[in-house]
Amino acid sequence: MADGQAPPHQIRLVLQIFLLGVALFPPGKLSAQIQGSAGQEGTKPFTATVALREGYDSNPLTQSYQSSSDVKSSTYSSVQPSLGYNYTGLQADLALRYDFTGTYFPSINQSYDLQYSQAFIGRYTYAFDPRASLTVSDNFIYSEQPIPTLVTAGLAPVTNTQGFINNLGTIQADYRVTDRLAMITRWNNSILNSDGAASYNNVNVNGTNVSGITSGSAGTSNYMNNGAFQQFRLDFSPETVGTFTFDYQIYDYQNDQSYRDNQQVSLSLGADQTFTPTITFSGRAGIQLNDDFGLSDSDSTISAGGLGSGELEIGAFPFASISSTWNYDQRSFVSGGISVAVQQSNLATSSNSEAYTINANWDHNFTDKFSVIQSMFLNLAVFTPQLTQDQTTSLFIGQGLTPQAAAQQYQGSGQQTTFTYQCKFAYAFLPYLSAELGWSYTNYGSYFDVNNGNGGSYTRNQVYLGVRGTY
Repeated sequence: MADGQAPPHQIRLVLQIFLLGVALFPPGKLSAQIQGSAGQEGTKPFTATVALREGYDSNPLTQSYQSSSDVKSSTYSSVQPSLGYNYTGLQADLALRYDFTGTYFPSINQSYDLQYSQAFIGRYTYAFDPRASLTVSDNFIYSEQPIPTLVTAGLAPVTNTQGFINNLGTIQADYRVTDRLAMITRWNNSILNSDGAASYNNVNVNGTNVSGITSGSAGTSNYMNNGAFQQFRLDFSPETVGTFTFDYQIYDYQNDQSYRDNQQVSLSLGADQTFTPTITFSGRAGIQLNDDFGLSDSDSTISAGGLGSGELEIGAFPFASISSTWNYDQRSFVSGGISVAVQQSNLATSSNSEAYTINANWDHNFTDKFSVIQSMFLNLAVFTPQLTQDQTTSLFIGQGLTPQAAAQQYQGSGQQTTFTYQCKFAYAFLPYLSAELGWSYTNYGSYFDVNNGNGGSYTRNQVYLGVRGTY
């Protein structure tokens, strides 16, 4: 993985919530995630921001275009307060932030017409001396909103009406061994707890069509992830830094550890290059070894599996990522990146998927008062089932499903595609007050060989007009 980067499923999740109201920043580094969220730059110890928006949402319930009922649309009102605290000392820095987003959809007229999310972000850094420092950080999210890039966290990007919890904690040591050799050592822990991806249903009750949301199963989504990261950085010149990275991650699922638990090791070489003071480049390439240790070596037998069972189902996958940034003005930049990696699966019959991701960002200031922010994210997840159709049917019969229902759990090979685009124009009437006009677009596609029916594929457009006050 890239320097300072979280596991693939955690890519800048916190920042991605608040540009849209359910919004996104592009994928990036964990250090940038914490720094960008935990307080504004500047000398003020306390910061406060409130954004008010009125808008239109073409699909607030993320209904599939395969739905038997018309897709609901709605106007909406949202409020987004944020409070931050920054402390900078001689040896220690502390940054804290709380973000809230609440959105009301009057046309839904159900118990879930109010959706919200909350985030608590904190970072503490202590410098023992100029050569060594320790950073402890935590990002905690609770949300009842559909977040498109949750597909990279093992969930399809659909409404979760009962809410989900995602917590990412890290401890990182940065130290310089010699004038040319530096090291980064990090431990990470991630917890994902959710009722699972919900679905929109239209059923007939006593001759009346009744529409509603049905929450999914937690067993296909909840897990704990622990990892260890070690990187060596060698300065070939002031402009060129070479890297060697070792990254170990283990995933422990809540209800189906017998066949979905897995561990992975990533080994990569890379470089960070500064071409000019305004143009930087970063690249990594290596291999990911995945041990899906919940699967038996037998083609027809499913056993308990687990660590120490000796049931090694190791797959080798290429890993590569490149990214670049051009700061062409004091407050304007263009950045982008491409990556190929393995990410966790949201399917009950597959531990992981091969993921291909592209992201791009453009912040441009036309004048001191008028600016635009744009971002694009594309993720393609390719799935190969790790259980055969007979194994899947046998497994779900053992969990209490009827043979017919169990057979419907098998989907075969397939892919999921998530594409998002966001654009926001802002005009600052005063240093502390600005107007905003924004648009976001999401397209989610799910296509499999068997028992699929496009798996909840949908499109969603959001437009809004609002004001933002900043202290």
